[in-house]
Amino acid sequence: MAMPPTELIIFDLGRVLIDFDFKTIVRGLKRHSPLTEKQIISFFEKTPLWDRFERGQVAPVLFFEQLKKELKLSGLTYEVFAPLWNSIFTEKHDTVALLRQLRSRYRIALLSNVNILHWEHVAGRHAFMNWFDHPVASYAVGHRKPDAEIFRILLRRAGIPPARAVFIDDIEANVQAAKRIGLRAYQFINAGQLRRDLEDLL
Repeated sequence: MAMPPTELIIFDLGRVLIDFDFKTIVRGLKRHSPLTEKQIISFFEKTPLWDRFERGQVAPVLFFEQLKKELKLSGLTYEVFAPLWNSIFTEKHDTVALLRQLRSRYRIALLSNVNILHWEHVAGRHAFMNWFDHPVASYAVGHRKPDAEIFRILLRRAGIPPARAVFIDDIEANVQAAKRIGLRAYQFINAGQLRRDLEDLL
């Protein structure tokens, strides 16, 4: 049986279209905290605050105030924190070039686990963010990958069944979640590999 024709290609943002160095944030926070870099990293890996921030349940200033408390930050204002929090991104030009090629033939969507500060920073500085027919950010819809509901929200907005969409993400758990609801999905390694995966669509 032939596969339905692809109508929509869904991209993840971080590590796919933009890279980021979270250690830049850790080093910046360490200058204001008695904790070690390893302890700060461990905090971000374990705290439920991160999940709540990316689901839009915590406002940026309240997120910062909680960080101040948990990481024992001193001498750091929100006005200084916000640029530090955001100054970690670099565009992945090879993947963006592939995105440009695909958008001439398909609708394209963006599905990102992201907080409002990072989203607004990237949207204001990278032209490709204006290319998407259906951009969906976790903080704006209250769900994060691999929640099935965030995929369904995007598909409802696009008005198509899962079988007519392709999903690309660097995290295996998100790829598997997409496949479980019927999306054709690929784990992103690099732009060359993605070009091979999507060869039949190019």
